[in-house]
Amino acid sequence: MTKKALLAAAAMVALTACAGQELGNAQKTTADSTEFDNALAAGYLRLARAEYAEADYIDSDYFALQSMAAANPLKVVVLPEANARNLPQADAIYVLTARRELAEVLEAGARVRAPQLAATAQVAYECWTQELEENTHSSDIEGCRDQLDGLIPALRNAVADPTPAKKAKAKKAKPPKGKTFVVNFSNGSTRLDDAANATLTKAVKYSGNFNPVMVVVSGYTDTIGSSSSNEKLSKRRAAVVAAALRIRGISRDTMKVNGYGEEFLAKRTADGVAEEKNRRVEISVAP
Repeated sequence: MTKKALLAAAAMVALTACAGQELGNAQKTTADSTEFDNALAAGYLRLARAEYAEADYIDSDYFALQSMAAANPLKVVVLPEANARNLPQADAIYVLTARRELAEVLEAGARVRAPQLAATAQVAYECWTQELEENTHSSDIEGCRDQLDGLIPALRNAVADPTPAKKAKAKKAKPPKGKTFVVNFSNGSTRLDDAANATLTKAVKYSGNFNPVMVVVSGYTDTIGSSSSNEKLSKRRAAVVAAALRIRGISRDTMKVNGYGEEFLAKRTADGVAEEKNRRVEISVAP
């Protein structure tokens, strides 16, 4: 081994030895800030402990430092940007949309009106993006993501204006009937290509014909793979399409999203057959 290689190896050992030291400091820190920040400090501390138990000392240190910052009344822990971590390309738009929605509701007053829920949502976002970057434990990824997805509507309700909205005047002309748009995917993929994005743009434009509007997003697969894996894949495809619709202006409150795996084939095939028409997400837009 060369001298340069020996020095590099020694530096790596030293770095590893130093990593993981912040958890002890965080555990000795007393939270003395707002109700939101105190809850945030406790949530980050839980993540630090969990990552330390998995021997992920770098992320343990990160969460421990976040915990100590939240506990300090002189510091503010901001919601990290979606590109703060190296995420799988297929999940980037989903994270970007969720981050934007969470940031909006936090700035609308959720930290004050629902501090415990708001802190839990920020911790769930951090948990989700950290697990996505590792991309090794699908159950952890889904658990943190689903928790965040459930908390955002609850936070919106918490900050909603209690004044009843005025009823919109009925339109004289009848809107056109509903329509279904179809987005297709490559084998095993959740990536939106140019054709898919063009279809999404058309669906959003068409939704402007209705007020109110209901959008049903349904994911499907072909018969390649097991039924259980196909169900998960169909739900991920539907989630990616729903996120892309939300980032184009469709509210999540107007959407229903589900995945049906290899059920309800658009083109009937035998088991184990790759068929593009079955690898799809259907977007139904109606009043």
